[in-house]
Amino acid sequence: MTVRVIHVSSHYPPFLGGLEKVVQSLARYRSERELPVDVFTSELKGHAHGDAGFVKRLKSFNIAHTAIMPSLPRKLLQVERDSVVHLHVAQAYAPEAVLLARLVKRLPYIAHVHIDVGPSGPAGALLHIYKPFVLGRVLRRAETVVVFTEEQRQTIQSKYRIDPQRIAVIPNGVERSFYSDTPRSLHARPRLLFVGRLAIQKNIPFLLHALDGISDRFDTTLVGDGELAAESKELARRLGLQNITFFGRADGTTLLDLYRDADVFVLPSEREGMPLVLLEAMAMGLPIVASDIPGNRDVVIEGENGRLVPLNDVAALRSTLLRMVADPAEYARMSRSARSLAQRFSWDVVGEEFETLYARAGRYKEPAQR
Repeated sequence: MTVRVIHVSSHYPPFLGGLEKVVQSLARYRSERELPVDVFTSELKGHAHGDAGFVKRLKSFNIAHTAIMPSLPRKLLQVERDSVVHLHVAQAYAPEAVLLARLVKRLPYIAHVHIDVGPSGPAGALLHIYKPFVLGRVLRRAETVVVFTEEQRQTIQSKYRIDPQRIAVIPNGVERSFYSDTPRSLHARPRLLFVGRLAIQKNIPFLLHALDGISDRFDTTLVGDGELAAESKELARRLGLQNITFFGRADGTTLLDLYRDADVFVLPSEREGMPLVLLEAMAMGLPIVASDIPGNRDVVIEGENGRLVPLNDVAALRSTLLRMVADPAEYARMSRSARSLAQRFSWDVVGEEFETLYARAGRYKEPAQR
């Protein structure tokens, strides 16, 4: 019997982020194949135009950057017993609601760890209590814990004491619309592109400080919005940066056009899981400059499809940006390599791996207490 999959995510498009796009892509994958699927998410960003029928937006409110959906536990307890929950782990509350449904209704679930965030903000210290004592239990009760990379697998296994047999490594995927075979050549003034939330994790000041003194040599576009948008714009103004555009959020054909018009993709993040934007950029044939951190280094192969720079080494990022556009032949080689490497990531492949996990979870037997 085909199981119904219930994706549980604190946010969903139009909320801008890689996690939200992954949820959307996985749900669409099932829907397009006429397989039963639902998404339970918050309504904090409102209803998107043309929301698919499988998206259920729950009344919500926000506390300390956490989406609280009071009706989520009840909704989970009402789903069919042959369903499997796909929990997308990013914030508190949703994981605990899913664990409750498991304990009360024996509802099986997969826990998908997109990123293991560190503490930030006034309530950040609570994570030191929440993660080992609450989130750890949620992960240990999951049928399978999904991570993006082998490095993440080792970290999660050790940090949360999870049976390694219950951890699956499945990479992110890229929508077919991002794959392009059009050859690339540098513009007269090379174009840099960043796509992502303007938030602490993305480390925008690292990029802006690196552009200080060389911004006139590039056209730089930052796509996205977030709590640090105003602060980022003010920093760019104080540094006197030239040719820099804060585009705001973009999706659909607008986002595709921004990728097409760029020359180099830049991701200065301080933390990542497996950045979907890097895979999208590669599929578009964009060479990458990224901080040398877990997640980024699982996608960027030094000297092949881009360059990695030490985190927060402003001088290294500045010189690497200049180096990336200094040799048109080298640039073209990296562009071709990026496209070739991107072929490994496709929702057609990734979706089938998740279908295997769903089928296995749908036949689960209650595991021994852990």
